Amino acid sequence: MTGAGVSRSVLSGLAAAVLVLGAACSSTPTAPSPPPAPSVPTTSPASPAAPAAPADDAAPEVEPLAFGATHAFPDGNTVTVAAPVAGPAVPGTPFPRSVEVTVTVRNGTPAPEDLGRFGFDATVPGEPEDREAPATGEGPDGILAPGEARTFPVRFALPDPGPTEVTVEVSKTDQTPAGEDVPGSDEVPGAFVDFAGPV
Repeated sequence: MTGAGVSRSVLSGLAAAVLVLGAACSSTPTAPSPPPAPSVPTTSPASPAAPAAPADDAAPEVEPLAFGATHAFPDGNTVTVAAPVAGPAVPGTPFPRSVEVTVTVRNGTPAPEDLGRFGFDATVPGEPEDREAPATGEGPDGILAPGEARTFPVRFALPDPGPTEVTVEVSKTDQTPAGEDVPGSDEVPGAFVDFAGPV
């Protein structure tokens, strides 16, 4: 073997050793990567939940009472509306007939009650909507003592010439301790009642 051959063998061996050492140095273990950060909730657990949107549905309608039934208002007053009686036209009105109901109001409260706080309206079926049967004459007035009852007629003009159904609504306005009307109190649930039936 010549000197050049030995030199080439030695150089080849040295080169292989350098490659092995370089590979060993380059494969040193690296530190493990940190665990992923926990996900952050979009809302804080301590935050109160957003209130649910109010239902868009109107309150369910209450079925009318039959004529002759008695309704108790939240304040303790009661009202009874007797069956309607058809009659002739009211002079001076353009309506062909009239209908009269007999109403009894009893004061079930410990305070005097003004009958003027009771309202009376009537309607008859129609298309596309019910038609008003306007009241004729003046409504009841006067003061009811605690426990006292009073009976009086209420008359309406009927827009129909023949038999029909009629709905009579009785409403009650609340009063303050000073005796003043509470605006809008006759429109809340329980402050009005319907009586319905044939004429």
